[in-house]
Amino acid sequence: MDRFFYFLILILVCFSSCNEDKAVLDQTIDYSAMDICNPPDTLWGVDVSHYQGKIDFDDLEEGAHFVILRASIGPNGKCDQRFYGNYAKAAKSKLLLGFYHFFYFDRDGELQAKIFLDATNGKRNNFPLIIDFEESKAVNNPKMMNVDTSVYNLRKMVDYLQSQGKDVMIYSNRHCYAKYKIASNFPGVKLWVADYNAMFVTEDFPDCYIQQYACDGKVYGIHADVDLNVIVDSKMIITPEKQPQQ
Repeated sequence: MDRFFYFLILILVCFSSCNEDKAVLDQTIDYSAMDICNPPDTLWGVDVSHYQGKIDFDDLEEGAHFVILRASIGPNGKCDQRFYGNYAKAAKSKLLLGFYHFFYFDRDGELQAKIFLDATNGKRNNFPLIIDFEESKAVNNPKMMNVDTSVYNLRKMVDYLQSQGKDVMIYSNRHCYAKYKIASNFPGVKLWVADYNAMFVTEDFPDCYIQQYACDGKVYGIHADVDLNVIVDSKMIITPEKQPQQ
């Protein structure tokens, strides 16, 4: 019981520490010890890209339940620098496995969908295909992006992926969900919400299936800071029996 309260406090520290300054967590989260937290079968995991460097998936598997890999970026056919290496190792692990595409707001959504499919078709996947829709000063600078154009391009990507029989999820934060009216523009599309200030966000986001609850976590197998996530609705997980035909 004491261990339960220790790790519950540690989760709360994650929420409070990951503000605009992104204070680094100085504790390593032991996911396996957190199995007893809200509810007993809660699934915890990480999302990674080349920024996390070399990953020891054997060590990661000891604690995390899932990993979501950045597969592709924008409209130019570019894959994450470590995607193929990460996938080769992750696919051999017992981790649930998913993929995301970093979306460029001002580029054709159908083209980005095709690039994403080229990178991920035929690979083991337990999640909907995820579109990472977030503002960035380097790429999706809000001062230069038109809201209507951004939503139009996102809709083209969602529509094309769905036309190919793919389940789709959109990742973003509260600010972008409100500004781009994600819920009303994409009703029924599954959501992955980044919110570091609340423990479970399903009241505000009824279509939320994953919550990213910390941005500077420390986990076994990864030396760099990493995003931490919890699955709040496991019905979207694609089991081997539900894998679509490629």
